[in-house]
Amino acid sequence: MMKTVIDEIRKLRKGAPLAVDTHNSSRYRLIVNEDDGSKTAYYFSAPVYNSGSGRLLDCKFRADGNKAYLTGSNSNITVSDRVTMESSDGRCSIDMGDEPIYILDTEVHFERCVLFPTTNGVALKCAAGKDGSVSFDVEVGNGELMVRSNDRYFALMAEQFKPFVTFSCIGKVDASGRITAPCRIEYERLDDTVYKITVSTMDGSAGYCLFEANFYESKLFQDTTVESKNPSMNNAFGTSAFIGSSLFCGEQWLYSRPDFSRMPEIEEHLINKAILHLPRLDESNVELSAYRVTARFCSFGSSWDSRIGEGAPISDSKTNGSYQSIDLTKLLLSRDTGRLLRSDGLILKPRSKGSGCSAVSTADSCFAPQILEINYKS
Repeated sequence: MMKTVIDEIRKLRKGAPLAVDTHNSSRYRLIVNEDDGSKTAYYFSAPVYNSGSGRLLDCKFRADGNKAYLTGSNSNITVSDRVTMESSDGRCSIDMGDEPIYILDTEVHFERCVLFPTTNGVALKCAAGKDGSVSFDVEVGNGELMVRSNDRYFALMAEQFKPFVTFSCIGKVDASGRITAPCRIEYERLDDTVYKITVSTMDGSAGYCLFEANFYESKLFQDTTVESKNPSMNNAFGTSAFIGSSLFCGEQWLYSRPDFSRMPEIEEHLINKAILHLPRLDESNVELSAYRVTARFCSFGSSWDSRIGEGAPISDSKTNGSYQSIDLTKLLLSRDTGRLLRSDGLILKPRSKGSGCSAVSTADSCFAPQILEINYKS
Protein backbone atom coordinates (compact mmCIF):
# COMPACT_ATOMS: atom_id res chain seq x y z
CA MET A 1 0.00 0.00 0.00
CA MET A 2 1.22 3.47 -0.83
CA LYS A 3 1.30 5.60 2.34
CA THR A 4 1.80 9.02 0.75
CA VAL A 5 3.38 10.25 -2.46
CA ILE A 6 6.26 11.84 -0.53
CA ASP A 7 6.83 8.68 1.54
CA GLU A 8 7.18 6.53 -1.59
CA ILE A 9 9.66 8.95 -3.14
CA ARG A 10 11.68 9.06 0.09
CA LYS A 11 11.91 5.25 0.03
CA LEU A 12 13.25 5.29 -3.52
CA ARG A 13 15.77 8.04 -2.74
CA LYS A 14 17.16 6.19 0.31
CA GLY A 15 17.94 9.27 2.33
CA ALA A 16 18.99 11.58 -0.50
CA PRO A 17 17.83 15.19 -0.03
CA LEU A 18 14.28 15.91 -1.16
CA ALA A 19 13.92 19.44 -2.54
CA VAL A 20 10.52 19.52 -4.24
CA ASP A 21 10.18 21.74 -7.32
CA THR A 22 6.84 23.53 -7.12
CA HIS A 23 6.78 24.38 -10.85
CA ASN A 24 4.84 21.35 -12.06
CA SER A 25 2.06 21.13 -14.64
CA SER A 26 1.40 17.36 -14.54
CA ARG A 27 -1.03 15.55 -12.22
CA TYR A 28 1.05 12.38 -12.56
CA ARG A 29 4.41 13.57 -11.27
CA LEU A 30 6.38 15.22 -8.51
CA ILE A 31 9.71 16.91 -9.39
CA VAL A 32 12.81 16.99 -7.18
CA ASN A 33 15.71 19.42 -7.67
CA GLU A 34 19.04 17.60 -7.42
CA ASP A 35 22.31 18.96 -5.99
CA ASP A 36 24.05 18.61 -9.39
CA GLY A 37 21.54 20.95 -11.08
CA SER A 38 19.51 18.20 -12.73
CA LYS A 39 15.91 17.37 -11.91
CA THR A 40 14.20 14.05 -11.21
CA ALA A 41 10.57 13.58 -12.15
CA TYR A 42 8.70 10.79 -10.36
CA TYR A 43 5.79 9.87 -12.61
CA PHE A 44 3.09 7.77 -10.91
CA SER A 45 0.98 5.45 -13.04
CA ALA A 46 -2.19 7.04 -11.60
CA PRO A 47 -2.79 10.78 -11.02
CA VAL A 48 -1.57 11.92 -7.59
CA TYR A 49 -3.11 15.41 -7.59
CA ASN A 50 -6.80 16.21 -7.14
CA SER A 51 -8.35 17.37 -10.41
CA GLY A 52 -10.34 20.14 -8.73
CA SER A 53 -8.05 21.65 -6.11
CA GLY A 54 -4.73 20.76 -7.73
CA ARG A 55 -3.46 19.58 -4.33
CA LEU A 56 -1.20 16.58 -3.83
CA LEU A 57 -3.19 13.62 -2.46
CA ASP A 58 -2.54 12.72 1.18
CA CYS A 59 -4.18 9.25 0.94
CA LYS A 60 -5.62 9.49 4.46
CA PHE A 61 -9.08 9.05 5.92
CA ARG A 62 -10.60 11.89 7.94
CA ALA A 63 -12.86 10.72 10.77
CA ASP A 64 -16.05 12.53 11.73
CA GLY A 65 -18.02 10.57 14.27
CA ASN A 66 -18.71 7.11 12.85
CA LYS A 67 -17.94 8.16 9.29
CA ALA A 68 -14.69 8.51 7.36
CA TYR A 69 -13.98 10.76 4.41
CA LEU A 70 -11.32 10.51 1.70
CA THR A 71 -10.42 12.74 -1.23
CA GLY A 72 -9.36 10.94 -4.39
CA SER A 73 -7.83 12.20 -7.62
CA ASN A 74 -11.28 13.03 -9.05
CA SER A 75 -13.64 11.67 -6.41
CA ASN A 76 -14.95 12.09 -2.89
CA ILE A 77 -15.40 8.95 -0.80
CA THR A 78 -17.61 8.57 2.28
CA VAL A 79 -17.36 5.47 4.47
CA SER A 80 -20.20 4.49 6.82
CA ASP A 81 -22.29 1.34 6.48
CA ARG A 82 -21.69 1.91 2.76
CA VAL A 83 -18.64 3.04 0.84
CA THR A 84 -19.97 5.81 -1.41
CA MET A 85 -17.76 7.17 -4.18
CA GLU A 86 -18.92 10.29 -5.99
CA SER A 87 -17.55 12.41 -8.82
CA SER A 88 -18.86 14.59 -11.63
CA ASP A 89 -19.29 11.37 -13.64
CA GLY A 90 -21.68 9.75 -11.15
CA ARG A 91 -21.97 7.71 -7.96
CA CYS A 92 -21.18 4.17 -6.86
CA SER A 93 -21.75 2.58 -3.43
CA ILE A 94 -20.69 -0.68 -1.80
CA ASP A 95 -22.94 -2.12 0.92
CA MET A 96 -20.64 -3.03 3.82
CA GLY A 97 -23.43 -4.58 5.93
CA ASP A 98 -22.49 -2.83 9.18
CA GLU A 99 -20.97 0.35 10.62
CA PRO A 100 -17.21 0.85 11.06
CA ILE A 101 -15.78 -0.40 14.36
CA TYR A 102 -12.97 2.16 14.43
CA ILE A 103 -11.25 4.58 12.07
CA LEU A 104 -7.54 5.37 11.65
CA ASP A 105 -5.72 7.62 9.18
CA THR A 106 -4.94 4.76 6.83
CA GLU A 107 -7.46 2.08 7.88
CA VAL A 108 -11.18 1.75 8.50
CA HIS A 109 -12.06 -1.45 10.37
CA PHE A 110 -15.30 -3.38 9.95
CA GLU A 111 -16.23 -6.73 11.46
CA ARG A 112 -15.15 -8.69 8.38
CA CYS A 113 -13.08 -6.14 6.41
CA VAL A 114 -10.40 -3.50 6.62
CA LEU A 115 -10.47 -0.58 4.17
CA PHE A 116 -7.36 1.21 2.92
CA PRO A 117 -7.17 4.43 0.90
CA THR A 118 -6.15 4.38 -2.77
CA THR A 119 -5.51 7.34 -5.05
CA ASN A 120 -9.12 7.27 -6.30
CA GLY A 121 -11.12 4.84 -4.19
CA VAL A 122 -10.53 2.15 -1.58
CA ALA A 123 -8.88 -1.23 -1.20
CA LEU A 124 -10.72 -3.88 0.82
CA LYS A 125 -9.08 -6.74 2.73
CA CYS A 126 -11.90 -9.10 3.66
CA ALA A 127 -12.08 -12.38 5.53
CA ALA A 128 -13.30 -15.06 3.15
CA GLY A 129 -15.74 -17.68 4.39
CA LYS A 130 -15.19 -21.43 4.52
CA ASP A 131 -15.73 -21.55 0.77
CA GLY A 132 -12.99 -18.95 0.31
CA SER A 133 -15.31 -16.16 -0.88
CA VAL A 134 -16.81 -12.84 0.21
CA SER A 135 -19.68 -10.95 -1.46
CA PHE A 136 -20.98 -7.37 -1.64
CA ASP A 137 -23.83 -5.56 -3.32
CA VAL A 138 -22.74 -2.63 -5.48
CA GLU A 139 -25.11 0.08 -6.68
CA VAL A 140 -24.45 2.73 -9.32
CA GLY A 141 -26.45 5.91 -9.85
CA ASN A 142 -25.80 6.19 -13.57
CA GLY A 143 -28.43 3.80 -14.90
CA GLU A 144 -27.55 0.61 -16.75
CA LEU A 145 -23.92 0.46 -17.88
CA MET A 146 -22.05 -1.94 -20.16
CA VAL A 147 -19.88 -4.49 -18.33
CA ARG A 148 -16.34 -5.49 -19.23
CA SER A 149 -14.87 -8.27 -17.08
CA ASN A 150 -12.84 -11.42 -16.68
CA ASP A 151 -12.09 -13.39 -13.49
CA ARG A 152 -9.57 -10.73 -12.30
CA TYR A 153 -11.59 -7.52 -12.69
CA PHE A 154 -15.12 -6.19 -13.12
CA ALA A 155 -15.60 -2.82 -14.82
CA LEU A 156 -18.72 -0.77 -15.48
CA MET A 157 -17.96 1.17 -18.63
CA ALA A 158 -18.58 4.86 -19.30
CA GLU A 159 -17.43 4.36 -22.91
CA GLN A 160 -16.29 1.39 -24.98
CA PHE A 161 -12.70 1.52 -23.69
CA LYS A 162 -13.11 3.83 -20.68
CA PRO A 163 -14.50 2.50 -17.39
CA PHE A 164 -16.64 4.45 -14.98
CA VAL A 165 -15.61 2.28 -12.02
CA THR A 166 -13.43 -0.82 -11.69
CA PHE A 167 -13.23 -3.62 -9.12
CA SER A 168 -9.98 -5.53 -9.41
CA CYS A 169 -8.40 -8.41 -7.48
CA ILE A 170 -4.99 -7.88 -5.91
CA GLY A 171 -4.70 -11.34 -4.36
CA LYS A 172 -4.97 -13.65 -1.36
CA VAL A 173 -3.22 -12.16 1.69
CA ASP A 174 -1.32 -13.99 4.41
CA ALA A 175 -0.92 -12.91 8.04
CA SER A 176 2.07 -10.68 7.20
CA GLY A 177 0.10 -8.80 4.54
CA ARG A 178 1.89 -10.32 1.56
CA ILE A 179 0.13 -11.76 -1.50
CA THR A 180 0.40 -15.56 -1.75
CA ALA A 181 -1.92 -16.33 -4.68
CA PRO A 182 -4.32 -14.61 -7.09
CA CYS A 183 -8.00 -14.11 -6.33
CA ARG A 184 -10.91 -14.27 -8.74
CA ILE A 185 -13.94 -12.02 -9.09
CA GLU A 186 -17.45 -12.80 -10.35
CA TYR A 187 -20.57 -10.69 -10.70
CA GLU A 188 -24.31 -11.13 -10.89
CA ARG A 189 -26.62 -8.40 -12.17
CA LEU A 190 -29.47 -8.03 -9.66
CA ASP A 191 -31.20 -5.21 -11.57
CA ASP A 192 -30.21 -2.35 -13.90
CA THR A 193 -28.15 -0.55 -11.24
CA VAL A 194 -27.30 -3.20 -8.62
CA TYR A 195 -24.67 -5.95 -8.91
CA LYS A 196 -23.53 -8.68 -6.56
CA ILE A 197 -19.73 -8.89 -6.55
CA THR A 198 -18.06 -12.07 -5.23
CA VAL A 199 -14.30 -12.24 -4.64
CA SER A 200 -12.76 -15.61 -3.81
CA THR A 201 -9.38 -17.23 -3.28
CA MET A 202 -8.26 -19.26 -6.28
CA ASP A 203 -7.33 -22.23 -4.12
CA GLY A 204 -10.78 -22.24 -2.50
CA SER A 205 -9.42 -22.00 1.03
CA ALA A 206 -10.33 -19.57 3.78
CA GLY A 207 -8.13 -16.51 4.19
CA TYR A 208 -8.18 -12.84 3.26
CA CYS A 209 -9.03 -11.48 -0.16
CA LEU A 210 -7.57 -8.11 -1.14
CA PHE A 211 -9.14 -6.11 -3.97
CA GLU A 212 -9.56 -2.47 -4.94
CA ALA A 213 -12.52 -0.36 -6.10
CA ASN A 214 -11.68 2.84 -7.97
CA PHE A 215 -13.24 5.48 -10.13
CA TYR A 216 -11.32 5.44 -13.38
CA GLU A 217 -8.78 7.98 -14.55
CA SER A 218 -6.43 7.47 -17.50
CA LYS A 219 -3.17 5.79 -16.52
CA LEU A 220 0.41 6.67 -17.42
CA PHE A 221 1.00 3.20 -18.90
CA GLN A 222 -1.13 1.07 -21.18
CA ASP A 223 -0.57 -2.52 -20.06
CA THR A 224 -2.03 -6.00 -19.77
CA THR A 225 -0.95 -9.42 -18.58
CA VAL A 226 -1.23 -12.48 -20.80
CA GLU A 227 -1.03 -16.05 -19.50
CA SER A 228 -0.83 -19.58 -20.86
CA LYS A 229 -3.50 -21.07 -18.58
CA ASN A 230 -6.11 -18.63 -19.95
CA PRO A 231 -4.76 -18.19 -23.49
CA SER A 232 -7.65 -16.09 -24.82
CA MET A 233 -7.97 -13.79 -21.78
CA ASN A 234 -7.11 -10.09 -21.91
CA ASN A 235 -6.51 -8.28 -18.63
CA ALA A 236 -6.39 -4.57 -19.53
CA PHE A 237 -7.87 -3.39 -16.20
CA GLY A 238 -6.28 -5.93 -13.85
CA THR A 239 -4.25 -4.37 -11.03
CA SER A 240 -1.83 -7.19 -10.15
CA ALA A 241 0.51 -9.37 -12.17
CA PHE A 242 2.03 -12.75 -11.26
CA ILE A 243 4.91 -12.63 -13.74
CA GLY A 244 6.52 -16.01 -14.34
CA SER A 245 5.17 -19.51 -13.78
CA SER A 246 2.49 -20.45 -11.26
CA LEU A 247 -0.15 -23.11 -10.68
CA PHE A 248 -2.93 -20.57 -11.18
CA CYS A 249 -1.77 -18.67 -14.28
CA GLY A 250 0.63 -20.99 -16.04
CA GLU A 251 3.24 -18.72 -17.66
CA GLN A 252 2.39 -15.01 -17.35
CA TRP A 253 3.99 -11.98 -19.01
CA LEU A 254 3.28 -8.27 -18.58
CA TYR A 255 3.14 -5.99 -21.63
CA SER A 256 3.54 -2.27 -20.94
CA ARG A 257 3.91 0.96 -22.89
CA PRO A 258 4.08 4.53 -21.57
CA ASP A 259 1.25 6.78 -22.73
CA PHE A 260 3.49 9.59 -23.93
CA SER A 261 0.51 11.92 -24.33
CA ARG A 262 0.39 12.04 -20.50
CA MET A 263 3.97 13.36 -20.23
CA PRO A 264 4.53 15.92 -23.02
CA GLU A 265 6.41 18.30 -20.70
CA ILE A 266 9.39 15.91 -20.41
CA GLU A 267 10.01 15.55 -24.15
CA GLU A 268 11.91 18.85 -24.53
CA HIS A 269 14.55 17.90 -21.94
CA LEU A 270 17.78 15.92 -22.20
CA ILE A 271 17.36 12.61 -20.37
CA ASN A 272 20.05 11.10 -18.13
CA LYS A 273 18.24 7.96 -16.96
CA ALA A 274 14.81 6.35 -16.72
CA ILE A 275 13.94 3.67 -14.15
CA LEU A 276 10.62 1.86 -13.74
CA HIS A 277 9.71 0.92 -10.16
CA LEU A 278 7.17 -1.91 -9.78
CA PRO A 279 5.61 -2.30 -6.30
CA ARG A 280 6.30 -5.78 -4.90
CA LEU A 281 3.23 -7.57 -3.58
CA ASP A 282 4.99 -10.69 -2.28
CA GLU A 283 8.36 -11.80 -0.87
CA SER A 284 9.47 -13.48 -4.09
CA ASN A 285 13.13 -13.26 -5.12
CA VAL A 286 12.31 -14.05 -8.75
CA GLU A 287 14.16 -11.57 -10.94
CA LEU A 288 12.45 -10.07 -13.96
CA SER A 289 13.85 -9.17 -17.35
CA ALA A 290 12.59 -6.46 -19.70
CA TYR A 291 12.58 -7.01 -23.46
CA ARG A 292 11.67 -4.82 -26.39
CA VAL A 293 8.54 -5.79 -28.31
CA THR A 294 8.90 -6.80 -31.95
CA ALA A 295 5.75 -4.86 -32.89
CA ARG A 296 3.30 -2.47 -31.28
CA PHE A 297 0.76 -4.29 -29.06
CA CYS A 298 -2.83 -3.43 -28.15
CA SER A 299 -3.54 -3.45 -24.41
CA PHE A 300 -7.19 -4.37 -25.10
CA GLY A 301 -6.55 -6.98 -27.78
CA SER A 302 -3.53 -8.84 -26.43
CA SER A 303 -3.79 -12.39 -25.09
CA TRP A 304 -1.44 -15.35 -24.79
CA ASP A 305 -2.69 -16.67 -28.13
CA SER A 306 -2.18 -13.33 -29.91
CA ARG A 307 0.89 -12.13 -28.01
CA ILE A 308 3.66 -10.19 -29.69
CA GLY A 309 7.08 -11.81 -29.41
CA GLU A 310 9.97 -10.39 -27.44
CA GLY A 311 12.84 -8.59 -29.11
CA ALA A 312 16.24 -7.55 -27.77
CA PRO A 313 16.78 -7.58 -23.98
CA ILE A 314 16.75 -4.21 -22.19
CA SER A 315 17.79 -4.91 -18.59
CA ASP A 316 17.11 -7.06 -15.53
CA SER A 317 15.26 -6.02 -12.40
CA LYS A 318 16.87 -5.32 -9.05
CA THR A 319 15.09 -5.73 -5.74
CA ASN A 320 14.85 -2.26 -4.23
CA GLY A 321 13.08 -2.59 -0.87
CA SER A 322 9.37 -2.76 -1.64
CA TYR A 323 9.97 -2.34 -5.39
CA GLN A 324 11.36 -4.25 -8.35
CA SER A 325 13.33 -1.60 -10.26
CA ILE A 326 14.22 -1.88 -13.95
CA ASP A 327 16.49 0.50 -15.87
CA LEU A 328 14.65 1.53 -19.05
CA THR A 329 17.16 4.16 -20.21
CA LYS A 330 18.08 2.07 -23.28
CA LEU A 331 14.40 1.87 -24.24
CA LEU A 332 13.32 5.46 -23.60
CA LEU A 333 16.44 7.51 -24.47
CA SER A 334 17.16 8.48 -28.08
CA ARG A 335 20.88 8.08 -28.84
CA ASP A 336 20.60 10.69 -31.58
CA THR A 337 18.92 13.51 -29.63
CA GLY A 338 19.40 12.57 -25.96
CA ARG A 339 15.68 13.14 -25.49
CA LEU A 340 12.73 10.89 -24.72
CA LEU A 341 12.07 8.25 -27.37
CA ARG A 342 8.49 7.15 -28.05
CA SER A 343 8.96 3.39 -27.95
CA ASP A 344 6.43 0.65 -28.70
CA GLY A 345 6.80 -0.68 -25.16
CA LEU A 346 8.27 -3.67 -23.38
CA ILE A 347 7.60 -7.18 -22.13
CA LEU A 348 8.38 -8.25 -18.57
CA LYS A 349 9.22 -11.94 -18.10
CA PRO A 350 11.09 -13.92 -15.44
CA ARG A 351 14.84 -13.86 -15.94
CA SER A 352 14.98 -17.65 -15.60
CA LYS A 353 12.21 -19.82 -17.00
CA GLY A 354 10.59 -22.11 -14.43
CA SER A 355 11.92 -20.10 -11.47
CA GLY A 356 8.47 -19.26 -10.09
CA CYS A 357 6.67 -15.93 -10.21
CA SER A 358 6.88 -12.42 -8.84
CA ALA A 359 3.68 -10.59 -7.83
CA VAL A 360 3.78 -6.88 -8.70
CA SER A 361 1.30 -4.08 -9.31
CA THR A 362 0.24 -3.18 -12.81
CA ALA A 363 -0.24 0.39 -13.99
CA ASP A 364 -3.98 0.17 -13.23
CA SER A 365 -3.41 -0.11 -9.49
CA CYS A 366 -4.43 2.89 -7.39
CA PHE A 367 -3.52 0.95 -4.23
CA ALA A 368 0.19 0.62 -5.12
CA PRO A 369 0.93 2.63 -8.29
CA GLN A 370 3.98 2.04 -10.44
CA ILE A 371 6.53 4.87 -10.58
CA LEU A 372 8.65 5.95 -13.56
CA GLU A 373 11.71 7.88 -12.37
CA ILE A 374 13.26 10.17 -15.01
CA ASN A 375 16.36 12.23 -14.28
CA TYR A 376 16.90 15.05 -16.78
CA LYS A 377 18.79 18.25 -17.45
CA SER A 378 16.69 21.35 -16.96
